[in-house]
Amino acid sequence: MSIPIPLTGCTPSRAGAKAAALARLQHAGLPVPDSIVIPTGVTDRNLAGAVGPVLAWAERRAPYGLIARSSAPGEDGTTASFAGLYASVVTPCRPGQVLAALREVRASAHTPVIAQYAATSGRVPDSELAVLVQPVLRPAVSGVLAAVVSGRECTSWRIEAVRGLAEPLVSGTQTGEIHIGRGPVTDSVVPTSQTFLHLPGTREELDLPPGEWVTAPNAGRDPARAKVAGSDSGVLLLRTPAAWVQQQILLPDQRQELLSLAVGAARALGLERIDMEWAITHGPTILQARPLTRPVGDATAPPPPDGGWAGLAAVTGSATGPAAHLGPEKPPRGAVLICRALGPEAAAALLGGPVAVVSTTGGTLSHTAIIARELGIPCVTNVPEADQIPDGMIIQVDGTAGTVRPAPLVPAPRSESGPVSLADAAIVTAKIPDARATDGRAATLVLHDPRSADLKVLLRAVTAAAESAEVLGILLPDGVPASPVLRPRHHGYEFASVDGLAVLWPRSAGRLPRRVVALDADTRVIFERSLNRSAP
Repeated sequence: MSIPIPLTGCTPSRAGAKAAALARLQHAGLPVPDSIVIPTGVTDRNLAGAVGPVLAWAERRAPYGLIARSSAPGEDGTTASFAGLYASVVTPCRPGQVLAALREVRASAHTPVIAQYAATSGRVPDSELAVLVQPVLRPAVSGVLAAVVSGRECTSWRIEAVRGLAEPLVSGTQTGEIHIGRGPVTDSVVPTSQTFLHLPGTREELDLPPGEWVTAPNAGRDPARAKVAGSDSGVLLLRTPAAWVQQQILLPDQRQELLSLAVGAARALGLERIDMEWAITHGPTILQARPLTRPVGDATAPPPPDGGWAGLAAVTGSATGPAAHLGPEKPPRGAVLICRALGPEAAAALLGGPVAVVSTTGGTLSHTAIIARELGIPCVTNVPEADQIPDGMIIQVDGTAGTVRPAPLVPAPRSESGPVSLADAAIVTAKIPDARATDGRAATLVLHDPRSADLKVLLRAVTAAAESAEVLGILLPDGVPASPVLRPRHHGYEFASVDGLAVLWPRSAGRLPRRVVALDADTRVIFERSLNRSAP
């Protein structure tokens, strides 16, 4: 068998699931990129020998270079997608760089994150993968479509679109323009602010310095001149032309073409739910089609909750935990992972056991949002304010509503059937009590929200109220720094860090109670945390 092999007749075992799906779409007469495949089983020596035929094939097909994409036999499955976990590499048509790109993609089959994800999803990782080689397209618009298909229509669907290449969208660095609908009806179109667009460039364009101009395509409308901001790995970074800023990215007739393509692709692949990556040059092209592993909601950004923030509801469910920003250190298990983009690094961190994910950018169809859905991890994206949430602050994430807010405690699941003894408990309340409680509590802790109340004012009010009520302290969200305000010994209070909680405790009250408790309206315990004092 010659190497590379044509797309026609590719099978999953030899060419991987991605290439095999495109072969089926091509056979069904649907538009897919011209492609060839380096199949599984090719030795590194034979791989080097395939570079010449690859370049000969690309000579008149790839003015903007090539993209080498993973195509593993086990990826793009009905329950496990491996979305964004394998490598894709854009390369110019030069022998050494093409060989390096092929090797990089093949090596991505042996990364720790692949093994960990496979184990988490109950699969055996593929020992090797095929490499799908395609000319790099220069699209006017590209993006991702997720749809439920019945008969000859998409009964519910969501499309996210950006100008130029879709890489910023799928990696989560850019939030796309959102189109949501049911059947033939478009329920809403949510615009986006796209300052830059990514386009593959010719050799001459890639040599242009920042500030020079190139012509950017604009499918269905007149092209425009765009200023070069830089370039990297064969891709131009262009400033969005001013004339395009207020224009809708995806036109209604283009949207309808994409929905028709989704129906055709779903029928060709035997799917009822489809996840489709697409690009529009002169017309639409299907870059990838696979099963939609989990349903995608149709929510858009809600209004911010009191004292909190709002984003895009990416994965349903809710969770509470300490904030942990993505960085060199592995986030602790049980934390809320906060990241600037839902890229491969965040995907790896998802496998470390976070209770929820909050991203400052990105949409619900980015690769790592897909992985979060498969793992059942609540996720909210496009929350730029999340950058300012301090590490350790206890926050509540509602992936169904798309909201994030500070929370006083980590929930401990309880199933109390009725009232419990509160003799050793400090009860958390959002308001200063008017009178002494009669439920046997040892003390009351007034919750301080640093975003809606001044601590000095609250401290004075609590000090005054303590004269007529039981022992009062203040509970602070974790992550509030221990500033001089938090050490007001002249008020008779001291600051204590207690098992991840911050407490202002009256010195005259002796030792802290043994636990902090929050109650529902029927006095059942809904939160509980031990208070084994660790530092004065």
